[in-house]
Amino acid sequence: MPFARVQWIDFCRVYTAFLVVLRHVDRPYASVNYVVDLFNYRSLIFFFFLASGYFTHKALAGQWLDWQRTRKLLLPYIFWTAVVSILLLQPLIHWPKTIAGDFSWLSWELIPREMGLLNWCYWDFDNVPLWFLRTLMLLALFCPILQKLPSKVLLVLVLFCFAGSDVLCARDFETARSHKSWYVGWLPFRLYESILALGFYSLGLWIRRYADFERFTAYMRSYAWTVVLAALILLPAVYAFGFYPPVQSSALVLLGVATTMSIGCLCEQYLPRFCGWIARWGKAAFFIYVTHYPLLHIWKLISTGSYGGSLSTWEMSVAPFCITAMSIGIYCLLRRLCPGFLRVFALS
Repeated sequence: MPFARVQWIDFCRVYTAFLVVLRHVDRPYASVNYVVDLFNYRSLIFFFFLASGYFTHKALAGQWLDWQRTRKLLLPYIFWTAVVSILLLQPLIHWPKTIAGDFSWLSWELIPREMGLLNWCYWDFDNVPLWFLRTLMLLALFCPILQKLPSKVLLVLVLFCFAGSDVLCARDFETARSHKSWYVGWLPFRLYESILALGFYSLGLWIRRYADFERFTAYMRSYAWTVVLAALILLPAVYAFGFYPPVQSSALVLLGVATTMSIGCLCEQYLPRFCGWIARWGKAAFFIYVTHYPLLHIWKLISTGSYGGSLSTWEMSVAPFCITAMSIGIYCLLRRLCPGFLRVFALS
């Protein structure tokens, strides 16, 4: 049977989506956004991979590929990467030409490029950053195979992915700047992050074999304060003493994911009303993610006159809250007027 809504999980979904919004807003050195982002860098989206693996239903007997789930993910992927980017973001980028009636920027290359099939990095000012959904589609497709793996083999795969991500991360950053590596031309997704995503997804599958949700929740609550304190001690030490950069450490990403879940458990326990109020928007978490990017750049265009303009200090502080609120407002409007749209294109 499908899982019921779980308050602390929905809280984590909205909390993580909000931190993604904050990450994409300007964050100059020493600003509030910068300091908050230091404690969440690269650990944000991987919570969703871990949760997706954990909450995946068992594969049907004899099934090797999950085409049904993959098709459900494919529709919003095409809509937000191709349709929204080309009909909304591209006209905004070229708004002087668009206003003048000049559509010379339109080309057939836009569709595969906006879907991330030509651009290795796959997101910049001109598209919606949905590399994770593309990776999730691959994981969903091959999930029945992963579920058939013995527990020891699955755990070895997790460790292999974590180690492989650490090794490839630095090289990927160099190729992202130079675009001269031999594999950049054909690789259609961010290599080290997709490998790490496979690790977290497999870890979710592995945990589910040994802990039902009540047991898993009890375990998280028991160690919630320990995880949060560990993050508060370790991450400042890493930054202050210049140890292994967090961006290259899957262990620190795992700590960040565990901290996200621990904060959710602590909020449910000590701030139940606040947790419940945030969790009520759990179904809108994906919608917040896919709409915040266009909303952010519309905000920048109106505020600065430039699609990629810099916000003021005050605007940077309020933008994450305002953009999240606007996304939820649009979600509520669509829920009333067109709920079918949300079911198909917002995974609600």
